Amino acid sequence: MFTEEMVHQSLQRWCDNVVAVGKVYADGGDVRAFASQVLSDNYDYDQGKVLFKPTLTFGAHTFRPTKDGALSYFVGGNEEFPDDKGFKLKPWVKVWYNKLDHILHGDMALVQCNVHFIGSDDSHIFVNKSFVFKECDDGKVRIVLHQSSLPYQP
Repeated sequence: MFTEEMVHQSLQRWCDNVVAVGKVYADGGDVRAFASQVLSDNYDYDQGKVLFKPTLTFGAHTFRPTKDGALSYFVGGNEEFPDDKGFKLKPWVKVWYNKLDHILHGDMALVQCNVHFIGSDDSHIFVNKSFVFKECDDGKVRIVLHQSSLPYQP
């Protein structure tokens, strides 16, 4: 059974991973391998299916149903996704969530929140997020749905 504590742990892990990917990149590490492992550990691409709509995608590449598509959005460098610049490479030095609401449903949690990003250049953005976290057969919590959008500006 998914618990409220698991919701907070899952969101915090997601936020921490954004910072970690940027740090590996800033330190000159193998960011592609690291981000691929983050995807395997935290998204259900390897075992199942993931519905992923990143914040800054459009056209034919709006949705990222494959691990390769998600990895390209995170770190860029894939000619099949020429508009991807690597969102997680900013690097972001602080990431947190607020305005959280969720529904617990068996082995899953449906979550909405805002996520704030602070860049190493002191820039600040926030996005609206929806996640579905699932407790998988191996006991790990992974994302099966991730939708992200910029706040509506009338």
